[in-house]
Amino acid sequence: MLKLSVVFMVGLYRGGNRYDLYFEKLLESDAADRSRRAAVMEGALQVYVQRLEHYCRQAPYNWFNFYDFWNVRSH
Repeated sequence: MLKLSVVFMVGLYRGGNRYDLYFEKLLESDAADRSRRAAVMEGALQVYVQRLEHYCRQAPYNWFNFYDFWNVRSH
């Protein structure tokens, strides 16, 4: 819609002060006309999910929640 590329970025913590950064283009800057927009977005969503799954499998312990719900005491 905005005629801009969409880039997926992920940083994987590798220990100490080391991170691996990855940038991947998910969607080209070509604008889809209205009749194809939903299909183009669905395709981009599928690619996003596949790439996120790929990196989650590479470093499964890098993914956490910022809310420490594991330490919440039950009342």
